[in-house]
Order: sequence, then C-alpha cells, then structure tokens
Amino acid sequence: MPTPRAVRRLRIALLALVMVVGVTVAFTYLRSRPAAATAAPTPEAPPEQQSAARAEGFEYRSFKGDKQGFILRALHMVGQEQQDVRLKGVDLTFTYMAKGQPGTGRIISDEALINPSQQKGNFQGHVLVTTEDGFELHSDSLVYRGDKQLARTEAPVQFKRKDVSGTSTGMTYEAGEGRLELPADVAVRVQAGTNPATDIKAARALLVRAEGTMRFEGGVTITQAGDVLNSDRFEMDFGSDQVVYRARAIENVVLDSATGTFPGTVPVAGGQGPRHLTCRKLDLWLRPNRQLEQAIAAPDGDLTLRPGPKDPSEKRRLQARTLTFRFDEQGRLYELQGQKDSAFDTDPIPPAKGTPRRMRCQSFLARLDAATGDIKDIEFNKDITFEQAPQKATAQNASYGGSSEVLTLRGDAQVEDEEQGSRLRALAIDVAVRTGDMTGRRNVHHVLQRKGGQGQGLLMGGGSEPALVTAVIMEYTAATRTARYRENALLRSGKDEIRAPEIRLQQSGPEGKWRLEATGGVVSFLHPRRDTSRETAKGGTAKAADPERQTATVEGRAREMTYIEEGQKAVYKGDVSIRQGDIATRSPEATLTFSPDGSAIQTLVAGEPVEVQQGPRHASGTRGTYTPQTETMLLVGPRVVMKDPTQEIEGRSLTFHVGDDRVLVDGQEQVRTQTILRNRKEPPRP
Repeated sequence: MPTPRAVRRLRIALLALVMVVGVTVAFTYLRSRPAAATAAPTPEAPPEQQSAARAEGFEYRSFKGDKQGFILRALHMVGQEQQDVRLKGVDLTFTYMAKGQPGTGRIISDEALINPSQQKGNFQGHVLVTTEDGFELHSDSLVYRGDKQLARTEAPVQFKRKDVSGTSTGMTYEAGEGRLELPADVAVRVQAGTNPATDIKAARALLVRAEGTMRFEGGVTITQAGDVLNSDRFEMDFGSDQVVYRARAIENVVLDSATGTFPGTVPVAGGQGPRHLTCRKLDLWLRPNRQLEQAIAAPDGDLTLRPGPKDPSEKRRLQARTLTFRFDEQGRLYELQGQKDSAFDTDPIPPAKGTPRRMRCQSFLARLDAATGDIKDIEFNKDITFEQAPQKATAQNASYGGSSEVLTLRGDAQVEDEEQGSRLRALAIDVAVRTGDMTGRRNVHHVLQRKGGQGQGLLMGGGSEPALVTAVIMEYTAATRTARYRENALLRSGKDEIRAPEIRLQQSGPEGKWRLEATGGVVSFLHPRRDTSRETAKGGTAKAADPERQTATVEGRAREMTYIEEGQKAVYKGDVSIRQGDIATRSPEATLTFSPDGSAIQTLVAGEPVEVQQGPRHASGTRGTYTPQTETMLLVGPRVVMKDPTQEIEGRSLTFHVGDDRVLVDGQEQVRTQTILRNRKEPPRP
C-alpha cells in the first residue's frame, strides 16, 4: 500500500517526467538567436533538397538573452532531408527552472532528426534523459512537436527519480495542457529507504497538471509487503503546493491487508489479523503532515477481520452503505463509523467453539484505543437487532463497552430467548456478549413460557398460560440459568401471584424444571383447581367435600418461600400464615404439596408448632396436615387442643372436618359436648 509520503514521491517523480519532456525537449533553441561558433563548424542553413552533407564533432549553443539555454553536441551530422538535420551520437545539455530553482539536464540518443522550422525533433536509439536532481528516462525513441507542444513515444519507457521508478509502453505529453499520458502497461515502484516497496500496476495512467490529478486506470493493483489494493481506477489529487491531499480507488475496490493495517497508517502494538475490505469507492484524505486523516469506503463498504495474535479465534465482518475510518496525526485509527444499513457479524473459526453473533442497526460509531487498536466503546442507533442464539434482542439505541464486553440496549429494549421461552422488556437491558448474562433496569417485564407453549408447571399456572415477572431490577446468569428480580418483585402465573422484595428463578435439567426462591417478606396468592385424583369410585367420603372451599384462593405470608417444581411443593419459612377460605394456619414453617400436574393442592403441612383457626374453632399442636380433597385437618403432638364456643378437646392426635362438626381424638370420633376430653388421667380436684 502506498504511504502518503510514497504517494507524494510518486507524484514528484511523475511531475519531473513532465518537466523533463516538456522543458528539455521543448527545443527553445529553435527560436533563439544562434550563439557564436565554437571550435566545431557551425552548420549552414539546410538546402531545400536532401543532402549527403556530413560533419564531425557537431556542436551548437543557444542563448536566451545573456543566459545559455542549451548545448547540442553530436558525433556526426550525417545529412539533411529537406529541412531536417540528421545527427548521430546526440548529446543535449539544457537548463531549466523547477520550483523557482535552476537545474541542468541532459538528453543522449544514438541519433536524432531535427527540423528547426517546424520545431520538430525525433530522437532514436537508446534515448536517455537525466537531470541533476536524479531523474532518468530511458526509451528507444522520443518525438517532439514544438508547434503542438507535444512529446510522445510508442516505445517502452523506463523512468526513475530517487525512490520512484517505473515503466510503461508509450508516453504522450501535451505541454500546453500539462497532460502526461502513459497509455499501456504502467508499472511504478516506490522504494523509500528501508520501508517496504510499493508497486503500482495499471493498464494506463494519466496526469493532468491543470486539474491537479493523476489517474491510474484499468485493472489497477497496488502492492506493499503483504497488502494488495485492487480497483478499476486509482486517482490522486494535489494542490498548488504540489502536495497530495486526496487519493481514491474507484469501482470493484478490494483491499487485502495481511498486516492488519490500513494504507498509510501505523500498525498497532501486538499486531492485528488480516483485513479484507471491498466497496465501490475508497476515498483517502491526507493531512498536511502527509499522514492519512480519513478513509471512506462507500457505497456498500464490507470489511472482514481475521483474528490477530491476541484476539479470540473468530471472524468478524462489518458492513454498511458507508464506512468511515478516522486517524490521528500519527496515522493511527481512533474512530470507525458506519452509516445506513449497518451490520456486524461474528463467527467462530473451527475448531474453536462459540456462538455466532449478529448485529443490525441504521448507524454506529466506534471509538478505539489508537495505541492498541482495542475497542473503547460503540454507539448503535435506530432499529437495533442483536442475535446470539438462542437470544434475540431489539432496541432503538444501544452501546457496547470494549473492556466489559457488555451491550446495553435502550428504547423499547427487548430480549427473547427461544430456547428458554422467555421475553424480557425493560427501559434498559445489559447483555454480556461473551457469557449471555443479562441485567434489566427499570420497568422490568419478563415473560416465561416453555418452548412450544406447554405449561411450565410454575405454581398453579401449570397450564398453557405463561408466567410474568415484574421488578425494578433483573439480573440473569446464563451459566446457572438463574434470574434474580429485585425491588418490588412480582410473579404472576395465570391468576396466581407471588410478591417479595426479591425473587430468584432457576431452571435446571433438560426439561427446565423451575426452582423459585422469594425472600424479604413474601405474599402469595394461589388459585388451585379441584383435585379428583384421590376420589374413590365407591362413593368417596361420607359427606362430599365442598368444591368451592377446595378451590378457594390460598393466601400465604412468610419471610421467605421456596417452590420446587421437581417434587411439586412450596416451602414457606418464618412467621408463616396460610389461609384458604375460612381456615387459616400459623407456624414457623409450612409446606404445600401440589398434584403431579401442579394445578391443585394435595396437602398442607404446617409446624412446628402450628395454630389452626376456622371461624370460631381454634386448634393447636406440634404439626398440622390439611387435605383439601377430604377437607380434614390432622393435628399431632404431645398436646393437641381444639376449642370452640361449646367445647374444648385435647389429645395427642386430633382430626376435625372443616365442613361439619365431626372430630376424631386419638382415633375415636367425638360429638360436640360441654366436657373437656383428655387422653390421660388427672388427679381428682379438691
């Protein structure tokens, strides 16, 4: 790739070629007055007809005023053809002005045919043009027409000036327009000191001095070390100060950089992987200090990046209608911008493991550490779509932190997980792109449903209805499949609700079984359906259970609660109170066991101890078991007591029916009386 300095050297060498051809072969001596004759004979005016005149040691001097313009020497003047003078062993020394400074040049050729009246010269055989500043031009022929201010050759041309050398087949220079054309097989090399050589090849080249433009056309290839730029055309613009300020590759642009650097830029510490850039036009803008300031790839910029020594083993591809690269004064990339229909894809390179990532947006702005090339941050704007299977995220705006590798979504932020059947919405969502961890902030709405819409067995909502969790903050850890909801957390599954300062949900196993933990003061409202799995075919109980009482809302309160889908139970701990209809329990701990499909409550076990209240009836014991299907409460313990307005009953085992007055004490049925029944003898009272 040509560096800005190399581009400037190339332009200077080509301008030198224009100057040499235009000035040295301009034959100003054809119009100047002849100088005094030297020791060699001065030729007479040529006759009208061809002559066989011959002179040895020919020399001719031309002056402009008091200043010598040129000295024309030849070994032989071998003849004249009408007004043309034929010379052999030609040696022309001339003076010229370049950038306000005088210089001396020289043209040598095997022979020349010169027509002074028509200002025409034809140099043939080993033509060599040199100047004192190191310029050389080699060709087998060179034709000059002074009347047309035209110099040209169809023969191969070789030229060189200091660090720049090149070849072409043919050359045409029009002095009046300052136009230099290299019509075929153009090859230019720039070798600046110990820097890698830059080679430019093209079908043809054109320099128009008035326009300040140099153009290479037709299959242009620019090569430097392992970097190759191909395009249909390559153009350079220079100002009145002769400094190149802009260069551009046009149509079918392909840049392959093995070193990972951009043309005319400085490599970063530690190195980068290969780059492959395609576009229709690559526009390069240079600073006054000759360093690259900006590069624009448009339309349809497409950049592929392979990993460097310190990068993960993955291929990255960046696309946009316009890609803009910005460089600091040291030629280091510090900013990259994509505009319209931007896309960023990342794919692992086998055998490396990883998840492909896809980002889509309207525009983005990436800021980089100029010294290391690492990403500092990226801003994405409008119509954001981010995919990292099984997650898919959308938003209106997003930002990415290079050191944290976290993508923050804002404005209608939403993340869907097809595998887990979840959909998360929040004012802002942070996604850790390497781990899949997420954080939702403010107005968190998290919908949970198993793949295929099947019931997830989450409390009573174990049917097809999804569960919804709301909170101020949600933190999800992908490695453990755990979501933590904080600040006014609410889980709603169907009609069921769980409220707590913090709720944690975890899925495990191939079936994604749930584990729920609520802490900080829990309130739950569960709506069971009637469980008919235990009803017998022989008439059931003596008195049918009340369906309304069976399916009444179960309200639970405790300091903490744990629900385990594997085993279908919910455990409440710390100042527990459970109420269903007119029956309530209070205990340090209580466990609800659900039916296999999770839709009904099979038992409530509370203790130790437990207090039970049903209307005016009050009972206490070490542990209580309530079975909704039979509407019975079993209390056990060293001392079980039941009281109501008409009686007090005591024993070590007490079962009472919620729907009627039946009571079993130590396995014996009792009727309502005014007496106190005990299962042990007491000493007589005085």
